[in-house]
Amino acid sequence: MSWKLEQAKMRRAAEYGETIAGVLGFEHPPIDPFAVIASEDGRIRTVGDYFGNAFDGRLEYHGSYFLLFFNTIYNEWHYEGEHHPKIRFTVGHELGHYFLQAHRSFLMQNGVAHGSKTEFSSNRNVEREADFFANGLLMPGFLLRRKVNSAPPSLSAVRAARDQFQVSLTSMLIRWVELSDFPCAVVSYRQGQVEWGFTSSGLKRVGGYRVKRGVKLESRHAQEFLIKDPTLEKYRQGEGWSYIDKWIEIERQGVEVQEDYIVVPSTQQMLVFLTINEEDLESETDYWY
Repeated sequence: MSWKLEQAKMRRAAEYGETIAGVLGFEHPPIDPFAVIASEDGRIRTVGDYFGNAFDGRLEYHGSYFLLFFNTIYNEWHYEGEHHPKIRFTVGHELGHYFLQAHRSFLMQNGVAHGSKTEFSSNRNVEREADFFANGLLMPGFLLRRKVNSAPPSLSAVRAARDQFQVSLTSMLIRWVELSDFPCAVVSYRQGQVEWGFTSSGLKRVGGYRVKRGVKLESRHAQEFLIKDPTLEKYRQGEGWSYIDKWIEIERQGVEVQEDYIVVPSTQQMLVFLTINEEDLESETDYWY
């Protein structure tokens, strides 16, 4: 699948999740995915139980109804509200398999159900689509976009929105970048390389469409942060800076990028939130008289 087609499918999945949230009349965060299930009048039944490391969620078709399993292991972690944000996201992800027509048709046509690993930990496109659906459902643009674009992006603002919407920092960072008109990006580093990344419309306007994937860290400050504990087994946070071409496939060089590093021990992953001053992206070619 081409990169552009992949991006389009992910964007449509998020838009569909947002549509569901709008149709059901959610007016303020947090969005309750269990209320979405209740709106289906028994067509979805749920089983929450401890499944160890087997899967985060699973959706099965049983003729007259779908059975949605979610792993309660994450309720062992600290959280506020009825369920841990990871569980809320998992349920949103499985709702993606239910609402997205191709996913639903596969299950209804004797497709084999599978256990899902959620929150962008899988490279399979079908899982990524369900992740993006969950992002749109739990963080609809009609509730979040104004907050995202009210000021230049900062990690503190992302954290505040995460708490308000009761989602994880990983999913909020991705959704924030997706909705942002400012130049920013989020990158995941795991297993010795850049695993994935997303850029905002503010970066795309100047040609920054893609994060460099499958490469080692090129930022010196990011390398220095990582080398202090390369296991990624303990929560840490730090910051640094480098240049835009160290992270983004882009013709422009010499533009400084601010970097926030967050280690996520549960996935042995380092997230990097990249922000750029808009004025630094301006060039003489932007001005015509």
